[in-house]
Amino acid sequence: MRRLLALSTTALLLGTAGALLPAGPALAATWSTVSSPNASTGLNILAGVDALATNNVWAVGRADHSPSAPFQRPLVLRWNGSAWVQSSTPGLSSDASLNGVDGSAADQVWAVGSRTVPAGGGSSTGAPLTERWNGAGWSVVASAVPAGSTGSSLSGVKTFSAASAWAVGTYSTSGAPFARTLIERWDGTAWSVVPSPDPDPQVNLLSDVDGAAGNDVWAIGNVGNDGYGSTVAGIVLRWNGTAWRQVTVPGATGDATLRQPVLNDVHVSAANDVWIVGRAFHFGLFRMVPIFMHWNGTTWQSGFVDGAPAGGFHGVTALSPTRVYAVGDVTARWNGATWSLEGAAFPGVPLDAAATGTGTVWGAGYRYDPTLANYRTLTVRTTNG
Repeated sequence: MRRLLALSTTALLLGTAGALLPAGPALAATWSTVSSPNASTGLNILAGVDALATNNVWAVGRADHSPSAPFQRPLVLRWNGSAWVQSSTPGLSSDASLNGVDGSAADQVWAVGSRTVPAGGGSSTGAPLTERWNGAGWSVVASAVPAGSTGSSLSGVKTFSAASAWAVGTYSTSGAPFARTLIERWDGTAWSVVPSPDPDPQVNLLSDVDGAAGNDVWAIGNVGNDGYGSTVAGIVLRWNGTAWRQVTVPGATGDATLRQPVLNDVHVSAANDVWIVGRAFHFGLFRMVPIFMHWNGTTWQSGFVDGAPAGGFHGVTALSPTRVYAVGDVTARWNGATWSLEGAAFPGVPLDAAATGTGTVWGAGYRYDPTLANYRTLTVRTTNG
């Protein structure tokens, strides 16, 4: 049955909150698994995907090359319209991985992640890794390292032009807060650290960034420490052209029903069309559920997809305001009014999503190969989204 949303006074002021039942399978797209290469016989995972055109799609992640050093190496795949092909990246002398990718043009693509660097005394730590595609090849571009950092990494990137890009992640320090938000800005010449809020006294992490324009950018992540290694709430930041400010978003901090929300991805179609997805523990159902938040330029709407199997959303993208797709443990589509579960049964878990053209949506992530007893790349697609 479909349960209608009851609006409280708070919901009318801040947006709507609650469960939205699936509208039914009639709008479900036809999904298929597309063969994707692996760089080694070990673990291969895709963490990010971006689609510039139907014949120009990038996916990035990491591949385990053990026992050959470096053991963990960046993995970059490119869809040329007919097949996924591995793209050569600069050789690094230490372990490294890529977590996010985004491009503004065929010759302006950034991929971000982390690499291992010496920390003195025979030890090592993590540092941001930024690589750029210029239309002919990938090159490592020096990234900024925050003052006082004892380790850092980047998880998401948004490219606006050759002279404008943003990357987000986290860095650790020897003093509280021990994990802090990290935001870097590319000005066409160099990456630099831009001050960003750290609302929690212990842990502040950023997972993704997107924006409608260079002066209107959103970053999302998670904060807090429950004492067992998990964060306790989400965080939403917005760049207004001058500074980053925290935004209060219903659903991001949890309530008596949806507890310990985790925000995984943000997609900005326009200044008045922003989607955030993730997961939360539903105390009544006693399981994880996929959650969402939507900004229409005036108010927030938030809730969870009722009737979905246990799990959460990892990525979100959109073809239009009435064709929004969220992927992860659960795949669903927003039709402008409600969410409907997609009937796709993937052999793994997409961790990110990207849309292009009139109906193409890609998902990239990982699947388990029982023969190799390891995780391998996964790419899925619909062309009638």
